[in-house]
Amino acid sequence: MKARLSLLMLTALSVTTCMPRDTLAPPGGDPVHNFPDILPQQDVYSLQSFSGMDSKRGRIITDSAALRAAWDTVFAKYAVGQKPFPPNIDFRLNVILIASAGETPTQLEWFRITMVRERPEHLAVLVESQWPRCGGAPVVTNPVHIVSVPRKATQATFEFVNITEPCS
Repeated sequence: MKARLSLLMLTALSVTTCMPRDTLAPPGGDPVHNFPDILPQQDVYSLQSFSGMDSKRGRIITDSAALRAAWDTVFAKYAVGQKPFPPNIDFRLNVILIASAGETPTQLEWFRITMVRERPEHLAVLVESQWPRCGGAPVVTNPVHIVSVPRKATQATFEFVNITEPCS
């Protein structure tokens, strides 16, 4: 149990040291622990491979028509009966954020939106990916992560960070 707690703390520490420096942290605030501007996010869908998104990019969706179009792109490689239905989102209260890794030469261990912060005129979205430690099976994948957050802005910037550990 003690080893498990230590491993969890070490993992949390390693993730926070990889985060970019926040230049808009509150004066005198601790940029690692004082995040009053972090928005709660709800997972909508996570697709670790074979999406229709072939480029690395992030996108904010602010209406139902744009969500349907993006959903069709994400699931373009799926047959009609296999494609999930888009979620019902109240766009008066929420927006959708979509992050895609583009074509990756190997299956990622994980790819996800890890933090969304409210800024004066936009949302700042942190997207992180974990690559296999010593390489992986050579297969092209197209991971996508989709989340819903409160509607605080209609524009967003996305920062993509690769977390890799040295191969030993």
